[in-house]
Amino acid sequence: MGKLFQILLILLKLPLAGLFWVAVSVRHALYASKILRQHEVNIPVVCVGNLAVGGTGKTPHVQMLVQLLSSEGVKVAVLSRGYGRKSKGFLYVEKTSAARSVGDEPLQIKRRFPEVTVAVCKDRVQGAKKIIADNSEVKAIILDDGFQHRRLKAGLSIVLTTYDNLATKDYMLPLGRLRDAASQLHRADMVVVTKCPQNLKPIDFNVLEKDLKIRPYQHLYFTTYAYGSAVHVATGEPAAALGAKSVIALAGVADPRPFFDLLKERYTTAQTLRFSDHHRFGARDVRQLESAVQRHPDSVVMTTEKDAMRLADVAMSNELKRKIYYQPIDVQFLNNGQKSFTQKTLSYVRKNKRIGYLY
Repeated sequence: MGKLFQILLILLKLPLAGLFWVAVSVRHALYASKILRQHEVNIPVVCVGNLAVGGTGKTPHVQMLVQLLSSEGVKVAVLSRGYGRKSKGFLYVEKTSAARSVGDEPLQIKRRFPEVTVAVCKDRVQGAKKIIADNSEVKAIILDDGFQHRRLKAGLSIVLTTYDNLATKDYMLPLGRLRDAASQLHRADMVVVTKCPQNLKPIDFNVLEKDLKIRPYQHLYFTTYAYGSAVHVATGEPAAALGAKSVIALAGVADPRPFFDLLKERYTTAQTLRFSDHHRFGARDVRQLESAVQRHPDSVVMTTEKDAMRLADVAMSNELKRKIYYQPIDVQFLNNGQKSFTQKTLSYVRKNKRIGYLY
C-alpha cells in the first residue's frame, strides 16, 4: 500500500514539475534573447548560488570568499535578499540587527566580518547601485544566492551542488529539490561540489566531473566542511572545553545531517530537535528546549551558527541561554583546488572582466 501511495504521489507531482520547468525555461529564454534586460554595475560582481532550494552551503562559501578577498586587500560588500525577513526595501545589516529584520544568513556574515558592508534588498540591481553610491571604498560585490536573479549581471558565477545530491541527478520541484533547470549549470563559470567526504579518490573526482557534464570553459572544485571550537551564544566567545560529554542537538536548516553527524563524532547526543529551514523560533520552541534541558541537565545545547542568529531574537531565561552553543563551519578545498580557485577569483576581481565563456 505504501509503495502504491508513493507511485501515485510521483504521478501527481510529475505534471507540476513539468509546468515549473517550462516556466523557468521561458524566463531564461527571455533573458538569453535580451527581451528581458540585464543590468551591469561598474565594479566586479561575484555571484554565489545554486540550483536547488537549499542546503548546499552557500553561506559558508560566501564567508570563504569574503575572507579570501579581504585578505588580499579587496574591500568587498555582500548583497543578499535576506530570505525570511519581515522588513522591506534596502537595509544595511548591523551586528546588532535582529534576524527577523535582515535574515539569519546576512546577520551571520555580518557578525563574522563586522568590518564588511552587508546589505539586504530584494531588487539586486537597486541594492548594488545603493551600495556603490554609499561606499566608494567597496571594490567588489558578492551576490549571495543570486544565480536565478538575472537582472543584475554577475561577472563571475559560482554554482554549488552537494556531493550526495548532484543537480544533474535531481528533479524540478515539487518532484525533486531543483528550483532551476539543471541545464542552466552551463551558465556557471565555476561549479563547486560541496559537503564532500574527505577521503575521495582521484577516480571519484573524475566520475563527478563526468556526471556534472562540466564544459571546457568551466572550472570544477570540491569542498568539505572544517569545524572549529564551539562558540558560546551568550558571550560570542569560543569554548575551548565545554565541560560536557553530551549535547542536545538543535537545527533548523535545510540539510542538518552533516551537523548531526559531527555531533555524534564528538559527543553523545542526548536528544535531537529538528526544525524546518529558517524556522522562526518562538515561545513554544523555548518551552520545548527548556523541557529537553530539564530531562538532560548534564547536557549543553548545540546548534548551528545560522540557528543561533534566530535564537537570539527569542526571549528566554539567562540560565537557558548560558547552556546554548553553536558550531561554526568553514570551507576546506579538496584535490588541491584552493590555489586555482583563489587565482581565478582574484584574476576576475582585479581585471574586472569575465574569466569564463561569454554567452
